[in-house]
Amino acid sequence: MKERATIDDVARMAGVAKSTVSRFLNGKPVREESARRIRQAIDHYGYEANVFARLSAKQSHIIGIILPGFDSTTTPRVLTAMDKYLRTKSYTPLFINTEGDLSYEVHSIGSLARMNVDGIIIVATYITPAHEKAVEEIDRPVIFMGQEFRPGVSILDDNLAAGEELGRYIAARGLTDVGLIWVSEDDIAVGLQRKEGILRGLAAGGVTKVRNYLADFTYRTACAVARDILRDPQRPQILVCATDRIAYGVYKAAQELGLRIPQDISVTGFGGYETSELLAPPLTTLRFDAETQAVVCADTVLKMIQGDPVSPKQLVGYHFIEGGSVDRK
Repeated sequence: MKERATIDDVARMAGVAKSTVSRFLNGKPVREESARRIRQAIDHYGYEANVFARLSAKQSHIIGIILPGFDSTTTPRVLTAMDKYLRTKSYTPLFINTEGDLSYEVHSIGSLARMNVDGIIIVATYITPAHEKAVEEIDRPVIFMGQEFRPGVSILDDNLAAGEELGRYIAARGLTDVGLIWVSEDDIAVGLQRKEGILRGLAAGGVTKVRNYLADFTYRTACAVARDILRDPQRPQILVCATDRIAYGVYKAAQELGLRIPQDISVTGFGGYETSELLAPPLTTLRFDAETQAVVCADTVLKMIQGDPVSPKQLVGYHFIEGGSVDRK
């Protein structure tokens, strides 16, 4: 069996001192030519620095990333973008999947700090007082992505502006009876702020008749809620869904009941997933720039590690995607 290469092997092949390789691995500056030769030697040997040794160092060059699960459509895009950016800065991500367990999420904040990661990014669905307490008790930079963390730093979708633009669009199409299939307001970003934006946009366009229906983020629940709504002859003219996944449930229920989109019921979503373009008709939705948000998160936590000033609340934009799912009255 081939022996694993050591840092000495890398230094010998690159023709540099062992200390130079160590500086390179820890993200410290080395001469460009030395860096090139070190990379070649690392590729040749398939060398990997010992993660545990790095964690015990003064600066580990590891960023802890806590996420609620891998089932979200945007999660792979977020993680890929973060990983790519951090690698360009000689940092390594360490992912913790909490599977939506908030107590484990809070526990993981302290665990990562004790493991000596340089900074922590939390892809959040909810923020509780326990989160705030856990962050207060550690001395590491922490960023929340997706939910506003008022005592600290947050990178957020511009849900308010996105919702308002969609609300104005719906009103301009002449739709005056609107149904919202939404999620709990415990989710501040989606459940509260995105909804507030919708209501502002509708009100600006003179629409005041709004009905509220509660669902969750799952396709199955969305189907069940949509069936009940669509069976009612006095249903709304349009169902505005908190996410594209909920809109998929409306499409399915409409198909089962023989209803046409948008002639019999208009539908919109939020998310702009690639699969939304495959629907017939394509879904009118808003795409949030998950990749940019991920890079901004990674860049901001690195700035905090260096002690550079950062804005406590940073908003990332969106793109309006007009499909064929909204009728004009």
